[in-house]
Amino acid sequence: MSNNQQILRELAVQRKRLIEGMNNEARIKLWTDVNDLKVTRPPACIYQVPWSEISDREELDLQCDDWFLQSVEEKLRRDIFQIQHFPGDMVFINEIECPAVIYDSNFGLGNQVDIIRSGHINSQHFTPVINEPEDIFKMKEAVVIYDRNETSRRMELLGNIFSGICDVVLRGKKGLWFTPWDYLISRTGVTQSMMDLIERPDFVNSYVSRYVDLSLKRMERYRELGVWSSNNDNTIVGSGGYGYISDLPEPPEPNINVPTQELWGCGNAQMFSEVSPEMHWEFSLRHELRWLENFGINYYGCCEQLHMKIEILDKIPNLRKISMSPWANLDVAREKIKGRYVMSIKPTPTAVAMQPFDEDVIRAEFRSHLEKTDGNPTEFVLKDISTVKGQPERLDAWDRVVREEIDRVF
Repeated sequence: MSNNQQILRELAVQRKRLIEGMNNEARIKLWTDVNDLKVTRPPACIYQVPWSEISDREELDLQCDDWFLQSVEEKLRRDIFQIQHFPGDMVFINEIECPAVIYDSNFGLGNQVDIIRSGHINSQHFTPVINEPEDIFKMKEAVVIYDRNETSRRMELLGNIFSGICDVVLRGKKGLWFTPWDYLISRTGVTQSMMDLIERPDFVNSYVSRYVDLSLKRMERYRELGVWSSNNDNTIVGSGGYGYISDLPEPPEPNINVPTQELWGCGNAQMFSEVSPEMHWEFSLRHELRWLENFGINYYGCCEQLHMKIEILDKIPNLRKISMSPWANLDVAREKIKGRYVMSIKPTPTAVAMQPFDEDVIRAEFRSHLEKTDGNPTEFVLKDISTVKGQPERLDAWDRVVREEIDRVF
């Protein structure tokens, strides 16, 4: 047995033992119930951990000397660390996912960006590359290739390594992060894009429409290749929690070549936080509907304020969950939603970055959230964590305080 194999097998055994003590069935039911719009104990989890601030921990030190096996090792080590320190209501399955090897050229239009680095946090300044109507045709149809031979090689390799410990499962694409404005502002410039909404509305609509046209062709290419996989499982959907839900078929096995109508879809226009509902509809959402209508269930939103836009979100087919960013007015949102959608609340990550760290800030925030969302299906997802000031134990504290506050009410 090679050194790489021994490292991975030992980690897999350690993770398996931890998972066996987690009562995953109860966790899965919790996420399923909230996604089924049941008013129940809200699940909570920590997502997008600033791992770079924890990487000096010995238990996270990568030891494999093969880049692909290192990626598997990294996932195992991070799973083990999170289970031991801040598991929240996360679901960890005793299996190894082998992603289908897919090469995707995106839309062939790079961006011109200046980056200012500060630790692991980067600031970016974009120089527009789409300036005039003819420039939108610089965006080309994506070239997508499924390398079946390399995928088979990796499946066989992992199958041999983890034999007797856990299953190795093939997984394709469990959805795509569809957000036209995330892509476009990096090609048109933030300031100019906002000005164009007023000064060149036809131009804006033309390049958003072009992006969606190309996205739909890309979706069809994935379908032709048979590489869509169900995300009705412990996959983070949109910017929220897990995809467990009764209204979609259970994932087949092998979970590959699944129609998009059996998947969660997602969309957002987080650059439109301060844009009116009317302009949000005109320049983003009405275009996004062409993508969203292809999915069985949909999640909408990320960092934008959406409490004043529920009326336009009602037009999204099969909408089930709406992001509530730290800037959302939860009182207004609850009254407009009235139990029709899950409120996917994003607690402020500032609470784990403050100096000095104060658990009472977390406790007060959650007491307020629980009062304001009373009677509405709710989940809590701590994400976009830029820093914990080099103190990962702050995440342990967040996890503990949140559990205490949720248990106090439920």
